[in-house]
Amino acid sequence: KLRDRIETLIVGDPLDKNTDIGAINSKQQLETIHKYIKIGKEEGAEMYESSCPLPGKGYWCRPTIFTNVAQSSRIAQEEIFGPVLSVITFRTDDEVIEKANNTPYGLSAGVWTDKGSKIFNMTRRMRAGVVWANTFNKFDPSSPFGGYKESGYGREGGLHGLLPYLNLVE
Repeated sequence: KLRDRIETLIVGDPLDKNTDIGAINSKQQLETIHKYIKIGKEEGAEMYESSCPLPGKGYWCRPTIFTNVAQSSRIAQEEIFGPVLSVITFRTDDEVIEKANNTPYGLSAGVWTDKGSKIFNMTRRMRAGVVWANTFNKFDPSSPFGGYKESGYGREGGLHGLLPYLNLVE
């Protein structure tokens, strides 16, 4: 299902409402993403890359999925900041929480389940700046956003992020 889904993604102009994945912000970042894709293959993970067309001008990367990813692999332990998904399997809730929290980073996380009570148990235990439940990458501007662990310090957005910019007069 995941392979079928990434084949439907449109890579292109981020201002076009039909675009799913925009350009990479620099040549250097695109090279970094390609370096991680190479590392993933070298570490023995199985790779699937979308066959979607890429625009001609700019820095573009096809959506890529890695399966059979070891928890210790660099593509599981480091932040790639590109359209690359590392799939790590688990059998129990405790195992997935241990694996999710066993990285030096924690910018964001997502939990999908059809059991509402499970969402609260899982999200409460995850160590990430933002944890989405049954959605991903949806932001409320009134909510703070920021990393956790080595993914960043502090918060932006919401009242939490606004206060450092204010000088209140009594």
